[in-house]
Amino acid sequence: MKTKNTILIENLCLSLLAAFFLFEAVKFYLFFPYTDNEGAFVLIGREMAKGARLYADIWDHKPPFLFGQSWLLQLLFPLTDFHLHLYALFIHALNAFLIFNLAKRLDFSHSGAWASAFAYLFLLFPPIFQPWAVESDLLILPLLLFSFRTAFSKNGWVNFLSGALWAAAFFTKQSALFLLPVYLMAGAFADILKILRWTAGAGLVLLAVFLYFGVDGRLIPFFLALIGFNQYYIEKGWVFFFGTPAFRDFLTQWAKTAGLTYGLAFLTLGLGSIGKFEKSLHSRTPFFLTVWLLGVLVSCGVSGYFFTYYFIELLPPLALGLGLAWMKWQETRRKDLMVCFGVMALGVIGIETNSWGLRDQIFAYAQYSPPRYFADKSIGLFIAGEAKPGDQLLCWNDDPQIYVYSGLKPSLKTPFINHLTGLPDEAGKVLTDFTRQPPRYCVVSRMSQVITPPDWLRQSLARNYVIVKSLGDFDLYRLR
Repeated sequence: MKTKNTILIENLCLSLLAAFFLFEAVKFYLFFPYTDNEGAFVLIGREMAKGARLYADIWDHKPPFLFGQSWLLQLLFPLTDFHLHLYALFIHALNAFLIFNLAKRLDFSHSGAWASAFAYLFLLFPPIFQPWAVESDLLILPLLLFSFRTAFSKNGWVNFLSGALWAAAFFTKQSALFLLPVYLMAGAFADILKILRWTAGAGLVLLAVFLYFGVDGRLIPFFLALIGFNQYYIEKGWVFFFGTPAFRDFLTQWAKTAGLTYGLAFLTLGLGSIGKFEKSLHSRTPFFLTVWLLGVLVSCGVSGYFFTYYFIELLPPLALGLGLAWMKWQETRRKDLMVCFGVMALGVIGIETNSWGLRDQIFAYAQYSPPRYFADKSIGLFIAGEAKPGDQLLCWNDDPQIYVYSGLKPSLKTPFINHLTGLPDEAGKVLTDFTRQPPRYCVVSRMSQVITPPDWLRQSLARNYVIVKSLGDFDLYRLR
């Protein structure tokens, strides 16, 4: 029988080992430049700290808690790309802790709970899902994990907290809506009292957010961003999917790579579910994990874009499934499970050491473009080196990080220029604002996926601006 001190020392050693593996998983990417979504995350939080009102003065179609988190972080320290990726590391550590805690609530053995936490960390080694990036898909995971944990509580009033956490996740990314059936499997919707308490928790947060924007006169633009534009975004995504054969070809190759990378983990999960467990588990565990996985897959495909970072949400339920498989191996010593775990361990070692260029081959399908993002950083820092206080910048591209690196305020409401196709009123204001106060700097993209600059902008650039730098697919113009 282990004493309390022995268990404490064991847990401390395992925690330090987990911290080591987490750092090893993301250390190669800590100094990478921002992605476009990371750029928007930092930019909008920065402008909110300067007094800009979300959805009124600066706009994006993502929910408010995402940018509120950026605003709070920037009250504490500057969100450089390095600091931001350290924050991703912190979120992963929190996720691993919550996975361990949820596994214990599901009556996993002590070693099975630790196996689940370590499985999550090992699943971060392949770079295909951009595990170093701070995306909304990553930031909702702690909220969901804690919400699921409280949904399993025997204390019915804790369901109130579960509902509130789900609403917070929804206001971080709307895909939380597709995980509502998971609460049925967790028992949160087992009887009318639990449903009422869960709904009260969710409703309180929903009401508070809508009242906040309503009192401030931003309810309509908030609602249009949350619901209206996302309907357009999804429709546009599927038009792009069916109208772009090259994109579908890429997705085919990406699916093959993702299948080879994570297929063995899903196979191990399946093999581990065969047969009964000697240890008694929570009766809802298999249904809970199955519905969770299916809900995530649906949410990843609903927009039609299938961005790779969406799939980071698969890792927690997959890790818990691997924890179950580990428990099955401990009980049965089955050779098939032993082989699966051994091959997965070799794969992690191969990625860590980049044997045969394995990490580079997987990274090629991560939808992260180093030339583009390093060009963004170079141009932004160039502007920052000569810009004056009060200068404005217009980026005719979908890379808000240029605004962040330059330190300049955007000259239009949305930092993603392609969003103007779904915001006709804002598109009409661009010409008016540009004519009234021409920005000192303009960065124009030559990439085909960026909407073509209008004739009036081309003419104004030719007449009143001079090109001072061209890098990659970008041209930097400065007012004469």
